[in-house]
Amino acid sequence: MNYSLRLMIAAICLISLLFTFGCSIRLADLTMISTKNVTLDKVDLDSLPQTKGVVGKDEKFVFLGIPLGLPHLEEAVDDALEKGNGDILIDSVLYTKHWDIWIIGQNILEVKGTVVKSR
Repeated sequence: MNYSLRLMIAAICLISLLFTFGCSIRLADLTMISTKNVTLDKVDLDSLPQTKGVVGKDEKFVFLGIPLGLPHLEEAVDDALEKGNGDILIDSVLYTKHWDIWIIGQNILEVKGTVVKSR
């Protein structure tokens, strides 16, 4: 490869990196959240089956700067509850994330926490 071709490839790579970015923001710390009907009368959460470190997400793509939908908290929580096989999410943290590469990107709503099965 000659010098000018290498220089052009390096310049294209550098420009590509300049147009690539992402971001993550911690939105909230939640003690308890659920999208299911739950009865908490006389329930001791510590004695119930728990699955720690469960992550639920809802993701929507962006094309040419136009969102192709918005991620919903309910979908992210439902995803976490299904993965953890439970109906309550405790000690959870909510994040919003976004990344872009040239003309495409993605908006992500993510919830992490401990899933408890109360039924």
